[in-house]
Amino acid sequence: MASGSYLQVEVGCPFYLSDDGKRRVICEGPVDKSSLTLRFRRREDFQLHTREFCCKRYICCELYRMLMEKYP
Repeated sequence: MASGSYLQVEVGCPFYLSDDGKRRVICEGPVDKSSLTLRFRRREDFQLHTREFCCKRYICCELYRMLMEKYP
């Protein structure tokens, strides 16, 4: 895995895979052997999203909700 952000140690979302530490978060995809990438224009937006939706309130994340439908 490429070097990511310092926030990786705080991530609680089960669908989070990695981040680049700058502007990109990679999550599990909706089908086998796929992934979803969120790319942010500003590093501040990346950090806010990662803190709020990957670390703390991931059950409020739209990607989390969608991906939960994969599992019974």
